[in-house]
Amino acid sequence: MVSLIEVDRLDRWHDVGGEKSRILQAVSLTVREAEFVTVMGPSGSGKSTLLHCIAGMDRPDGGTVKLGLSEIFAVSERQRTLIRRKFLGFVFQFFNLLPDLTVRENIELPLLIAGDRPEHQKHRIDELLVVLELSLLQARLPHSLSGGEMQRVSIARALSTRPPLLLADEPTGNLSSKAGEQTMQLFKTLSDRFGTAILLVTHNPRDAAFGDRVLFLKDGCLDPSHSLEGSELDAATVFARLEALGI
Repeated sequence: MVSLIEVDRLDRWHDVGGEKSRILQAVSLTVREAEFVTVMGPSGSGKSTLLHCIAGMDRPDGGTVKLGLSEIFAVSERQRTLIRRKFLGFVFQFFNLLPDLTVRENIELPLLIAGDRPEHQKHRIDELLVVLELSLLQARLPHSLSGGEMQRVSIARALSTRPPLLLADEPTGNLSSKAGEQTMQLFKTLSDRFGTAILLVTHNPRDAAFGDRVLFLKDGCLDPSHSLEGSELDAATVFARLEALGI
């Protein structure tokens, strides 16, 4: 199976008051086509920094990141932007919807940025609206939506260009427990339906258990021997591993 992400010995330091502290330490991971991988760790463990380095939004201090065949820090900023635009969808904890655009217009925005015409992709947008249960909301503005609805819009927006890979940073952190569980089930459905690979970071054991594999980030280190995978994954198993690791 083709690897979409190959991270090799990634290091990232943070300078605080003239003193350096290590955020990521020799982190290596691979995500393959159509795979759903979750990275579990507490706040401050480096999860968001890891995603930002993978997306080329933050430059690491050591190591390499490959998206498909491209080593993203060996190319120009312009090339990195084009790779990111073609290869990645990104879902954040905060929905980042444009308030003056309708649901449909927010979803279509990445197509316009990529130089495509939304009317050429009408079938794709309509399909996303149906799968994410947004068809009846497509003419509404974000302020009239619930948190769960806004996050579904942001997921649809991330998928509008049909990227092979979706990165998600604590996507249920701003949602109720019920809306969060529904959102995670949607990620699973979308991965299965479209073959989209997903790399999701979270501090929530329930969310982590939706992945095909769960990796654990502790003090900036990711030890593959601690990972979990398989059809028997559940929140209790993830929580037990967290306790065993002292996270």
